[in-house]
Amino acid sequence: MKKLTVKFTAIFLVLLFISTSMATVFASAENSALPDATDPEAGHALVLTSESLDVVKGKKIQMEASVTNVETQPQFFWKSTDESVATVDENGVVKGVDVGRTLITVTAYVDGETLRGEFAISVVTRGNFLKDLLEKQQILSYQYSYVDDYYYTNDKEAWQYNFGFGKIYDFVSPYILLEYDYIRVFFTYEDKDWMLQMWKGQYGMVFYGGEIGIYNRPHSDDGINDWTFFNCPAEEDWLNMEMTLWHEELDGTWTREFTREYDKYWWCTGFKNGHVRQEEPCDELRLEGRITFKDEKMAQLVADGLKECGFGVSETKDGLGLDEYYIEGSDIRFIWQNISEAESTMFIKVSFGALTALTVLPLWPLIMPFVNIFSVLVLLVSVIL
Repeated sequence: MKKLTVKFTAIFLVLLFISTSMATVFASAENSALPDATDPEAGHALVLTSESLDVVKGKKIQMEASVTNVETQPQFFWKSTDESVATVDENGVVKGVDVGRTLITVTAYVDGETLRGEFAISVVTRGNFLKDLLEKQQILSYQYSYVDDYYYTNDKEAWQYNFGFGKIYDFVSPYILLEYDYIRVFFTYEDKDWMLQMWKGQYGMVFYGGEIGIYNRPHSDDGINDWTFFNCPAEEDWLNMEMTLWHEELDGTWTREFTREYDKYWWCTGFKNGHVRQEEPCDELRLEGRITFKDEKMAQLVADGLKECGFGVSETKDGLGLDEYYIEGSDIRFIWQNISEAESTMFIKVSFGALTALTVLPLWPLIMPFVNIFSVLVLLVSVIL
């Protein structure tokens, strides 16, 4: 059953790669649903979503807007910045006019406050069937969100839940092109050994992203070593958490890639289509998070573990800096960028490459006729991507 699941996952990733590559050819839309006010504690916030990032020429899609912290939703005023590309009516229905890209904006007035939001839409000549499918339902626990244009694991019904986690997974990951930074925090709480682990980096040739996972097992006096295996926790041990991934651009600015909303998870994930510039270390990615633990004692144990990993302590929530955490009751907020416990995989890359070369060298006369064909295919793929 496990082998069959792995095969299905491989097929799914291939389809996903083809789908995202074709989407890059026909559309380059990126969700920019960034309202002026996003913090409910600061007052009202405008939330803007869409059925899709793309609309097929001549077809329509529905956009939705809402304002938080109001008893009755206000009137929304819709506008397209380029009606030669797409139009939008008073109900938020967008119609594709011609191939191109435009911003759909919405404005609302609440208690004398003006709220605005915008969403990038591309008009294409064909739709993306896989994104549409994954947005509505999971396939092998993977889903897609048009809000922020990212993929994630539906941890509530993930097949990976049955296999737990151990250090060995991270050790073998470079062999299957998973290059990521990670940190681990171990602690004992309520007669259980716990592991909090975070990852960020390159996931194969198709995605980069980040993860936060919580695992446990019955307490053992034998301690924890490289072969210690943890279980995915029972539902009563899932924790409320949220995660935002940031990516540094070439000009030094930071772009918010996606946000997993505050909810109960045991495994909070998010993956973007693309490739980082440097895999080891992957400090061009920054993971910002918040985790609410069961009580203050549990939070303090984790805080102590973060300090051992090299995190500093911030005196205030608003003053949180890089590789620092702030603890408030059972809540821990943190920003992770430069710390990593991941071992260098350069030796693995060199040795694996050398082994491959020695294996292929005797077959070179037979392979040579296909080299030119392969070069052409690589060129075509590079142009598409």
